[in-house]
Amino acid sequence: MAPGFKVLEEDHRLVYWDQRYSDMTQGTYDKETQTPDQFIEDTENVVQLLQHKYPGKKLFMIGHSWGGQLSAGYLGRDNHAENFKGWIDLDGSIYGELEAQLMKEYILERLPAKMAEPDADLEFWQVIIDFYEQNPAPGNYTEPEPYWYVSACGGDVYDYEEFLKIAPVPYIELIFKSMFSLSFYVDAFYSPETYALWDEINYTPELNNITIPALMLWGAEDGIVPVEVADYVYEHLGTDPSRKEVVKIPECAHGPQNETPETFYDEVSRFVETYKNQ
Repeated sequence: MAPGFKVLEEDHRLVYWDQRYSDMTQGTYDKETQTPDQFIEDTENVVQLLQHKYPGKKLFMIGHSWGGQLSAGYLGRDNHAENFKGWIDLDGSIYGELEAQLMKEYILERLPAKMAEPDADLEFWQVIIDFYEQNPAPGNYTEPEPYWYVSACGGDVYDYEEFLKIAPVPYIELIFKSMFSLSFYVDAFYSPETYALWDEINYTPELNNITIPALMLWGAEDGIVPVEVADYVYEHLGTDPSRKEVVKIPECAHGPQNETPETFYDEVSRFVETYKNQ
């Protein structure tokens, strides 16, 4: 569990759920249900369950990375946002084609400095240049290479050594309790036709339908979902400017809940306290 969420649990009731083919879920892979629309429908089922179990409780939606994309798609359809006091978009995706290009720009802008470092592996960095020459518009989900390259540029974690002090990776535990089911690894993860659906996602129209308070909370050095996406979401949200904001955390990349847990807690708590009674 991310340390930022652990701290939030002390003051707020947090609800986590295992998506299809994740963690404790059961069943075998079915490509007919591995679609963005199905995940949005699943989200609605979870929300209905919470409303049944905790009637009258005030709800906020928070989504990180793909979770930001999922929550935007959900909130922007069928008036779902009316059930929530606010939305916290945590380094969240929204528009795959845009993000793939922004990731490309992030990587290529940092290559000269990387190649000028003492003992730089020039052959490795040249591989990246060659990749983008051959793949000028890679898929955001179907092409894994950009994620390897952006990590090498520090776009996933700003300071890895400090990150391990704050949120050490439980490698032994992960062997027995992966975040993904065996079915996901065997079938879904290597299904290009399935993941091509994610490449096509553009939830900009859904953003226009969202009018509830919104906080775009971002690592300023994020390369996986670059910080320009936060500004894009802000510009296209239907929320009144007085009730939406972008917070960019310095010296932080793709995971504020892990890299800067205290700032993450402070910003989320402030947002919740501001809007929970409105």
